[in-house]
Amino acid sequence: MKKKKKFNLLTRLFTGLIYISLVIFSIEKGEKTFRIMMMILSFLCLFEFLIISGTDTILTKIVSLFFLSSIIMDFFLEKGHILYIICFIPYSVTFFIIQLFLKKKSYKERIVQIGNLIFGFVYIIIPFYLASYIYTYGKKLILGIFILIWINDSLSYLVGKRWGRIKIATSISPKKSVEGFIGGFLFCSATGFFLYKIWDKEYWIILSFIVSIFSTIGDLIESLIKRSYNVKNSSIFFPGHGGFLDRLDSFIIVIPVITTIIISVVYFF
Repeated sequence: MKKKKKFNLLTRLFTGLIYISLVIFSIEKGEKTFRIMMMILSFLCLFEFLIISGTDTILTKIVSLFFLSSIIMDFFLEKGHILYIICFIPYSVTFFIIQLFLKKKSYKERIVQIGNLIFGFVYIIIPFYLASYIYTYGKKLILGIFILIWINDSLSYLVGKRWGRIKIATSISPKKSVEGFIGGFLFCSATGFFLYKIWDKEYWIILSFIVSIFSTIGDLIESLIKRSYNVKNSSIFFPGHGGFLDRLDSFIIVIPVITTIIISVVYFF
């Protein structure tokens, strides 16, 4: 049992380092590379969600076809974010039209599948899209946000695993503890202070608080989704972490919140 736990921890560490390295590499390579990386990750998360939500296999393949096509085209065309918006519309319409002719599905089942797609776009695709928007304000901003999320998630997990006693929401996430949250919050805040010192921007301290709080909320939301579909992990595609959706649940909630703050500051102050 101990060997298995050690192996799982090493697997989690190894795959996590690969993921972190790829994200940092994409940030350093430039906006286009980062945008494509975000869209690839969003596709993997959306694919996992459609699978666990029981969306029809044919419909899932259709969404995958359109989505992968937009990513491939982005390699060769210099159209930026607008390319994905253009692609979202036709495969959404195609998805809806197919629902009209799925005789094997009841009316309710068709509406549920349409709801799954819409929820998937709002919950998953938009945050990754917004991450590309944040990148336009500078590499340091998006890199710092990722660092804060990684520190918070990692230390919440480690502290909670070692000292977690008081549970936050037992019915949703039995392993999520108050001690883990406090551990993540303290280390995330310390990292925010460190980023403030090296990059000389006071907002890192505020962002560290925001990241810690909304990372936890993101984790709980994804746990609630998995509970509703009676699954433990979103998939097995990300060894040691479960699925990509499991690994990026914090990011999915944090990014829209931070984007809202950035837009509010830029346009109203």
